[in-house]
Amino acid sequence: MKHAPDTEDIPYGVKVITAVTSIRWVGWGFAEALIPVFIYSFVHSYAQAGLLNSTYDLAFIIALPLVGVIADRSRATMLILIGLLMYLLVGTSYLLAGVTGAVIFIVLARSVNGVAYAFDGVGRNTCIRRHASETKLATAFGYLDSIANFSWIAASFAGIFLIKYFSIAQLLFLITPTALIAIYILIRFRNKHREERSDSERARVQYSSFFRELGLWDWKLKSLLLFSFFISFSGAIISFFLPIQAFIKGDGLGLVIIMGIVVTIPSVLGWRLGKLFDGKGTKIFTQSLLLFSALIFSLVFWQQYVWQLIVLFLVSLILELLSLGTNEMVTEHAQPEHFGRVDSIMRSVADFGSMLGPLTIGIIMDAYGVPVAYCILGTIILALAIVFYYTINSDKRKK
Repeated sequence: MKHAPDTEDIPYGVKVITAVTSIRWVGWGFAEALIPVFIYSFVHSYAQAGLLNSTYDLAFIIALPLVGVIADRSRATMLILIGLLMYLLVGTSYLLAGVTGAVIFIVLARSVNGVAYAFDGVGRNTCIRRHASETKLATAFGYLDSIANFSWIAASFAGIFLIKYFSIAQLLFLITPTALIAIYILIRFRNKHREERSDSERARVQYSSFFRELGLWDWKLKSLLLFSFFISFSGAIISFFLPIQAFIKGDGLGLVIIMGIVVTIPSVLGWRLGKLFDGKGTKIFTQSLLLFSALIFSLVFWQQYVWQLIVLFLVSLILELLSLGTNEMVTEHAQPEHFGRVDSIMRSVADFGSMLGPLTIGIIMDAYGVPVAYCILGTIILALAIVFYYTINSDKRKK
């Protein structure tokens, strides 16, 4: 039994894109886990912090359809290159925010980051699909995820020590030089290898057709869309506010970085969680939602750092499992010729949830306190578990 992909099965183009992604993620790894704390230091309000954080998601949602149109007419590596060039501005903006104390640079960094990731994500996925054979796609994506996430985690461990000597803004500036290195590698690859554009690789999403497309969906797909929204809504809240609360309590920045590492670890276990879902089916979906709700309710009573760390890990593990399960159920209920459009809408709505989560719960935290906010959030997830059990899962129980 192999525990790692055989690199001989990985095309050269996928290896290059993996190297480009990994180098870029190293630049982020040094201090990305500290971004919630960095944002909060500018506003000192949960609601305002959520608002600043949401600029990334808003920019991503707006840019995604446009990037899809460009992807139909461009080489995938060109999309990645555009994203990398934007990351130069992201790192510089974070540094300027730290030097000047001006919130506008936070807004600029988050907004440009959202657009950059739309280009980078669509370009990277399209490039892998064009270079890898259809029978090796899962292996190719798993290869990239494993190496890139390992690189990010390694940089985060380095960040625990570097934060003692450098500010958050200075560490975030490392996004810029690592993006430059990635640009150099990508340009060399582009000059040596010509990539054919393919009309079958479409990521187009028309703004005007969004609601028209939803009208054609059956109730199961619409239910999955609702679940996807609230799962992203809730997950973004936990990963954003727990580091801020740890910082407010006086836990050091190194401990906050460890939180970010713990959140990332489950992504490395994605292939195992996928096998778990395949073996247990949708039954484990309901169980995961119930555990998710219980973990959130527990935060009302226990705010110790160690328990927060445990909650972060378990919630991230659950979110990874739910994400894989949702993708499988979307594939099961959508028509094959509509996979692209369905996936794009699901992705957009999920990111909309990630945007609204910190903003909405941040307002509740400011107005009524943290315990009330977690009670509301736990109730939402509990309701999702019940609804899922009696809707999507109903056919499975009858069989």
